Amino acid sequence: MNLIPLLKRCELFIGLEDSDFQEIANLPSWQKNTYDAGDFIFREGSVAREFYILDEGEISLTVASRKEKTKRLVQVPVDTVTKGDVFGWSALVAPHSRNMSAICIKRSTVIAVSGTELNELIDSNHSLGYEVMKSLLRVVAKRLRDLQDKLAGKRNLPLGKEMRPE
Repeated sequence: MNLIPLLKRCELFIGLEDSDFQEIANLPSWQKNTYDAGDFIFREGSVAREFYILDEGEISLTVASRKEKTKRLVQVPVDTVTKGDVFGWSALVAPHSRNMSAICIKRSTVIAVSGTELNELIDSNHSLGYEVMKSLLRVVAKRLRDLQDKLAGKRNLPLGKEMRPE
């Protein structure tokens, strides 16, 4: 599997040198998996062992919520992952526990790597590690802003407006 073109398109690896891409591609645990629509890649609360890049398809990141009347557990979409996006970054950050589920919206091809292996590379190559963690912070911050925008839109509250208790 030739990973370098995919890695170069990936938001997490922006700013890396060609030699860095080769080091990342040489990690032995890379796997390519295909999932059907409706399949869970991982579930909220599970141990985060792998980090993922979406090669093809579409994935919904969801959180579990109980319906008030029926008390039934439902998956509430929080974000959508599209081609080239990374997800499952909990594998890179302690406590390594999934805070969302990943469910395929349509048939999807996913590339996975061991979070432990990638973290070992990040720890041993400081310049690569700095760039990856800087990019990871950008990814997390963007997703948090997007989530804030969605929540504000659902509540009809423009961002920056103060909420007053009723």
